[in-house]
Amino acid sequence: MQGCFMTRTFASLSAVALLALGACAQTSTVESAPLVPAGQGGVVEKVVYVASEMRPCTAGVARTTCLQVRETENGPWELHYFGYEGFEHKPGVEYRLRVRGTPVANPPADASSIRWALIEILDQKPAQN
Repeated sequence: MQGCFMTRTFASLSAVALLALGACAQTSTVESAPLVPAGQGGVVEKVVYVASEMRPCTAGVARTTCLQVRETENGPWELHYFGYEGFEHKPGVEYRLRVRGTPVANPPADASSIRWALIEILDQKPAQN
């Protein structure tokens, strides 16, 4: 009789613990919908805004500087660790870019699973202070 009570108590406590942990879980989607939906091979194209100044960041184990990027004109800035192939950032200049993301098969642990490349610079202007 006591064994049955202990089993029920343990099962009840386990269920409560799982519910509590599930309630604490957070899901956030930072990436907005791409300009061109994922197509053949998962390739996406989108427009991004790049800030005039880079920020210190840690990419893997190395300290470096990262681009500040956002996907809407007034959205929050996020750090972009690996840059855009074919794009050279100039301090003091704000950019609006069209970029393409291509999945990377078997990327190294400290590298991005998406290779981002510049398609075109849509706009560039001196930063407003």
